[in-house]
Amino acid sequence: MLGSMYKYEQVRDKLLELIETVPAGGKLPTEKTLAHEFDVSPMTVRRALQLLTSEGRIHGIPGNGTFVSQPRVTKLVSSSRSFSEAIRASGGEPGSRLVSATMRHPANQQERSFFSLDSGFVIEIRRVRLSDGVPIGLETAVLNEPLVPGILGHDLTGSLYELLERAYGLEVQRTGIVVSSRMPSPQEADLLEMPSEIPCLQTIVTSTEQTSASLERTVSLFRADMYEVKI
Repeated sequence: MLGSMYKYEQVRDKLLELIETVPAGGKLPTEKTLAHEFDVSPMTVRRALQLLTSEGRIHGIPGNGTFVSQPRVTKLVSSSRSFSEAIRASGGEPGSRLVSATMRHPANQQERSFFSLDSGFVIEIRRVRLSDGVPIGLETAVLNEPLVPGILGHDLTGSLYELLERAYGLEVQRTGIVVSSRMPSPQEADLLEMPSEIPCLQTIVTSTEQTSASLERTVSLFRADMYEVKI
């Protein structure tokens, strides 16, 4: 038993060396090829791959093979840190690709109740969130328009929280976060440039500004192989 464990741990270390030479998204050789190269059984290779998968270093796509994962971004539920701050803390460079930005009426009673708007408008900003240029999240932020007049005229590809503080003097204070998992829709998978077989983490974040006026309700979908939430 100890010998077997030692062997697959050795294979894991060799695979880590291999992973360092393969860019994120790159495909690894098959289990059969790796078993031949390392002179071990396919079962030993499989156990090493399972260990690396649990560590978030690689991910498998049914029918396609095993691929090197983008380093995971870790987000603490208790932290008010923005996406951009979380990316920087993980050693990456944050970015965004704007999908759409519109002013509209609240879409449903939930939005009307949250923003305390019987009439009036909200701002919806939909963006693909990037880490070192790689899409890892799809974010739909809905903002209370009376608190952010003219925001559609600003550059919306940077940190929204930093923009809200700089342009409007608003301090974002998180009031709630709900985390769940689901599979992406075909459109979401296309925007994230990912196979639709990879599961995602969905977060729903609500925030107020410093006077407790409802400011933001943001629904985000993150690649589970690149993003994790810690309680």
